[in-house]
Amino acid sequence: MPPSAEAARKAILGATEQLLRGHGAGSITVDAVAQAAGCAKGLVHYHFGTKTELLREALLTMTGARETKWIAAMNAVAPEDAIDETWQLILEESQNGTLRALASFAVTGDPVIDRAVRDSVRQFGARLTDTVASMLDRADLTPAIPADQIGWMIAAVVQGTGQHLIVGAERETLENAYATAWLGVLSLTRPSG
Repeated sequence: MPPSAEAARKAILGATEQLLRGHGAGSITVDAVAQAAGCAKGLVHYHFGTKTELLREALLTMTGARETKWIAAMNAVAPEDAIDETWQLILEESQNGTLRALASFAVTGDPVIDRAVRDSVRQFGARLTDTVASMLDRADLTPAIPADQIGWMIAAVVQGTGQHLIVGAERETLENAYATAWLGVLSLTRPSG
């Protein structure tokens, strides 16, 4: 019995994500995706229409999964656990090709992809902002500056740290810098009440 349409769609997206992690968006072809997914090129077009739509869907899938992991890590009971868990996520994303894949979307020159990248960056920053505010609240800390500024600062630190890792910066130095950035964030708070 042939696979269901949903199973075929998931297989195509999964193959696309693997190719993105290994080679980046610039090297993706519908032929390569079809071959990696073990299906006909026409099936890729049937489910996604164009390469641009396939890449957009892959980006949304990857960023959605990333966001879920980050929110779970940031929702650790204690701030120090959240810092440790998010550091591990940065390492994982740099090692499994997620950060390289996401960075490769930013240089495709395709306006549809560019818009999806901007939207995903905005969404990630907004979700981190909400999650950081919640984390500080659980720790009975009140930000001395607007919470959204802290959230966006953390989003920038996360992105920058990850990019430095994928270009070969020293892991120990970056881990210390990441912890220092969090100390800076915590220094921008005061006990509630």
